[in-house]
Amino acid sequence: MLRRSLYSYVTFLSGLVTFAILCSFTIFSENANDDDKRIFFIARSKNANIVCYDLNVDKKGLVVEDKPINVYWINKTDHPGERSGLSYIQNKMAYGYDSRYMGKGNYEISLVAFPARKLFLEKGTKGEGYYGRMLINGRQAVLSRIFVQAKPESFLKVAWIELTGTDMENGKTLTERIIPE
Repeated sequence: MLRRSLYSYVTFLSGLVTFAILCSFTIFSENANDDDKRIFFIARSKNANIVCYDLNVDKKGLVVEDKPINVYWINKTDHPGERSGLSYIQNKMAYGYDSRYMGKGNYEISLVAFPARKLFLEKGTKGEGYYGRMLINGRQAVLSRIFVQAKPESFLKVAWIELTGTDMENGKTLTERIIPE
């Protein structure tokens, strides 16, 4: 009887572990499903939550011309995997963007918080999808990440911003740290 109870307990634990692994895979695979649409993301020192900038396509797979990028939060702390849109203030003051159609499926993007450095949303020439091109350290690069370090005394003030991307000529990782004036 004891052996049977122990076997049932081990079987139950094994099933529970398998369930937990499958659930965590579902959370991570939800994020991975957008990898083909992900242009870049913003991470911050405040917490692990990220702001994602994904290609915005309609049901036919065409870029939505008046809103080519879909911006949203992925919660990685309180409710892991949960997505939410930007608030009005976040959109207008911090994480939103303006876009201008440049022809041939390409867009000029101005990030609200960083309008001086333009991002060019471009369609790859070999059918590999869209990417965001930006100058990083004076070189053309495919932007992958922006990290925002808040000042210790106030999470609303920025100490520095770091751009990370891939050099378009040699494929090496580029970073540039920008300290706001």
